Amino acid sequence: SGSRQLAELGGPALRSVRSVGGGARNPVWTAIRERQLRVPFFEALSEEAAAGTARLALQGARTAGLL
Repeated sequence: SGSRQLAELGGPALRSVRSVGGGARNPVWTAIRERQLRVPFFEALSEEAAAGTARLALQGARTAGLL
């Protein structure tokens, strides 16, 4: 999977996934994704996908020493 390829290239291992929308509230779909990725899935605290994007950008900026 993409997450395994990223880990092979030195990226951090996937520990969990946050999800928004209808798929996040569907227990069958969540179980399938957890089984395939072998990590727990959680419903995001915010329903806005852009909130997750902003958090990733902030974390990247901190990691890069920009903040």
